[in-house]
Amino acid sequence: MMKRHYHLRDNEEPIPALYVELTRPGDKEPFLKDVLAPLDTGAPLTAIPSKYKDAASLKPHDFTPVRHGGYYEDRCPMYLARVIAEDCKPQTVDVIFLPTLQQPVIGRNLMRYWHTILDGPEGILEITES
Repeated sequence: MMKRHYHLRDNEEPIPALYVELTRPGDKEPFLKDVLAPLDTGAPLTAIPSKYKDAASLKPHDFTPVRHGGYYEDRCPMYLARVIAEDCKPQTVDVIFLPTLQQPVIGRNLMRYWHTILDGPEGILEITES
């Protein structure tokens, strides 16, 4: 079980967030490391800002429709990436790249491996892995 106090900088309200690193499946070195990513229960997929797409060098394996605010793409490429969120076990999940994001967001496809408890008044996020 992991417990941590949370607060996302540059935000009026505290947001539960974890530091993540992303690696191409089979690689050891991450293409994205130590980036703070909020948990977004409204996001079905883990999403990464488009500015990291070139560094990732991932190949799409499928497509999905995506809506984020006023942005819509009917065939957004999906990529497999290995994601490590702080002390949690690494998981290989689909990720998408979005031009509307300034920071990565952890979607439900990664959160499904966790049982999370949010203690808002205390500012504590507790994660137990399934």
